[in-house]
Amino acid sequence: MIINILIKLKDLIELKEFRLRIISSIILLTVFYLFFKIGNPLFVILLSCIFPMIFIEMVKMSFDKVSISQFFNIFFLQSIFFIYLISKLNNFNFGFIIDYDFLILSSFLINLYYYKTYNDFITFSFSNLIIISFFSLIEILLMSNGLNLFLYLVLLISSMDVFAYLGGKLLGNIKIIPKISNGKTVEGTLIGLISTVFISFMIKGLINLDILSSLLLGFVIGILSFFGDMFESFVKRKKGIKDSGKLIPGHGGLMDRFDGYILVLPFFYILSYFILLS
Repeated sequence: MIINILIKLKDLIELKEFRLRIISSIILLTVFYLFFKIGNPLFVILLSCIFPMIFIEMVKMSFDKVSISQFFNIFFLQSIFFIYLISKLNNFNFGFIIDYDFLILSSFLINLYYYKTYNDFITFSFSNLIIISFFSLIEILLMSNGLNLFLYLVLLISSMDVFAYLGGKLLGNIKIIPKISNGKTVEGTLIGLISTVFISFMIKGLINLDILSSLLLGFVIGILSFFGDMFESFVKRKKGIKDSGKLIPGHGGLMDRFDGYILVLPFFYILSYFILLS
């Protein structure tokens, strides 16, 4: 068995896609670390700028180019994100008539108004999850320990992604949901999940978790990350494409890297707000 794993590892290393994946990951981690060290407000502003790029990728999965209506949808949504973010950073109070909840509601109403620009209800639903995720991301990063909270998430979701990928390539035999994602295996998913729980335990001091909480939270985040990945794979399968884009060599597009966060961020924001910060 060990010999077979070593042979598969050798074959994996020889793959050009795998080498590109490693190089891209190192570059992404370096850029993330530099901006993380700079901290807020620049860090949260830069992350918010990823939103229109992800939406453009999502549009191009169904259409060759972004139409005028689709452009205005993305423009208005990004404008609301920036208004929301800047007002939060400056503790600006809109008063009784207009508040933060109104801005959040407006983003969904705008997206609904441009519903016809989406190819199907599945893509429209996915777009709303992305919107929810970005509002949750802003809220998490603007908490008193927001940078550590987000770093914790990045480490766990990356762990789930990396170890599930390696586990699947080296040990995977049983396809978990072949009709949605042919590359995902039961063995790889279990290895990724176990690794995520272990990493959560190892870095529990980052956000002051006790042992039981770290184990439970690591498990839930691993599961949600997996289902977020599956949802994006389902959308791509409906479109008949492998990757959301080609921006990141070896990985695909930005949405391929963000998919693990779309369910985790809303869940983690609610948990952080009501439990971790209580």
